[in-house]
Amino acid sequence: MSALQKGPDEAAGGERRAPLLELRQVSVRYPVGGRRRLTAVDAVDLRVHEGETLGIIGESGSGKSTIARAVLGLAPVSSGKLLWQGEDVSGFDRAQRREFVQAVQMVFQDPHSALDPRRTIAQSVREPLDVMRRGVRGSRQEVAMQALADVGLTAEIAGRYPHQLSGGQKQRANIARALVTRPRLLICDESVAALDVALQAEILNLLQDLKVNYQLTIMFISHDLSVVAHLADRMNVVYLGQVVEDATTTSMVDQPRHPYSEALLSAQPHVNLHEETNRIVLTGDIPSPLDPPPGCRFHTRCQHAIDRCATTTPELTEALPDHWAACLRTEELYGLTGRAKELI
Repeated sequence: MSALQKGPDEAAGGERRAPLLELRQVSVRYPVGGRRRLTAVDAVDLRVHEGETLGIIGESGSGKSTIARAVLGLAPVSSGKLLWQGEDVSGFDRAQRREFVQAVQMVFQDPHSALDPRRTIAQSVREPLDVMRRGVRGSRQEVAMQALADVGLTAEIAGRYPHQLSGGQKQRANIARALVTRPRLLICDESVAALDVALQAEILNLLQDLKVNYQLTIMFISHDLSVVAHLADRMNVVYLGQVVEDATTTSMVDQPRHPYSEALLSAQPHVNLHEETNRIVLTGDIPSPLDPPPGCRFHTRCQHAIDRCATTTPELTEALPDHWAACLRTEELYGLTGRAKELI
């Protein structure tokens, strides 16, 4: 690892902070026939520190959801390590695995399909406690009802079935179900994408309140940068299975240092109301993960690409203090400042 490739958790005065969750060079590959492999996630390094909200941004097909599923064990980790509080999850015994499952919960995109149509809302919310056999039956019901109250659902709604609820109410119920195990990390995978704008705002504000009340760490996944900017402390931008930029939300919104992030920001002019931006239109579709381009994977759609971009793979380097980008032309296009410039 070069001088410019220290992890983001070392940026402040050289002090190491132990992440709550860390992915080290994690890849997820699926066999697709013969010797071919589809690489959905490719050597991703990612850190989530306790108490923060990390936003993961990218187009559909970029690998965002696969990262989340790998954390939960729903997608196979083909290589690399997944660390929970510094310990390799693959080495956990049964008791440690059980504790990890309770500590990491997920809210999925489709609020309707995530609920069992044959169960009442209260039964669905209580289900994780029943499966894990936590406490006696009466106490489980109390925990479920409290979680429903915490997300703004009444006892009357708790007795209804999913088809009797609105989309926003169903997503609140899904959040309540994720909360009953008292998780430390809540993963939200496009959890407001199916809702209209007004309901999105309600759910985002609810998550902000729950983060404080439940002392949560949140990983928020979305293709909508404006939504993530409202909620996240840090952002990771993902393109074709790789993290191409990692920065605080303020730094990312004000000073993007990767052409892909810059294009995403230009498509969301309402993120920064004080600065007019010219729309950057990306041509073509995201390439297939079955046959990713050589060199920089973004070069086939990048307006700044040069010949070297097609042959040399960029690595995350510090372009600004605590701001990391994987672009061969970062200095040329945007300049470097602070410690990044001193280390060249």
